[in-house]
Amino acid sequence: MKKTLMALSAFILFLPAGANAGDLEDIVAAIEKRWADTAKKQMSPRDSNPAGAWLATSQGGLWQFQTPDETAAMITDSPNTLVFQPMHINVQILGSRKDVAHAAYYLVGNIMRDGKPIVTNYRTRASEVFVKIGGKWLNSGSHYSPLYGGSGVVFE
Repeated sequence: MKKTLMALSAFILFLPAGANAGDLEDIVAAIEKRWADTAKKQMSPRDSNPAGAWLATSQGGLWQFQTPDETAAMITDSPNTLVFQPMHINVQILGSRKDVAHAAYYLVGNIMRDGKPIVTNYRTRASEVFVKIGGKWLNSGSHYSPLYGGSGVVFE
């Protein structure tokens, strides 16, 4: 019995490090929180990688690199309010240290200005990369592309 316990203990100790329990739930919660905060125009720079992040909006155009402050200001300073609900969130945790994750999901909702919808039926695909820094999953890159029949985001 003692040999079995020792062998089992050694086996567990030398297994490759896996994602910590709760990481998938933490990433889903981070996504849901970000879109709830976005709808309230309360996006925090602390939710993005401090080194910055790459972004391609559903508005189209080229990739842009943004600091956390620029990412937050894009939402908080806009005359429009993005009221989106993330749906069907799928997360895969990657990397030898299990500190990188890819999330793919859909966004649906409306874009509002002065309390009135200016874009209804907003529907897009979302793909994001998260990096675990200091125990927290932070956004490091995002790509959004409209679904067929859906509209892209409007910033102006």
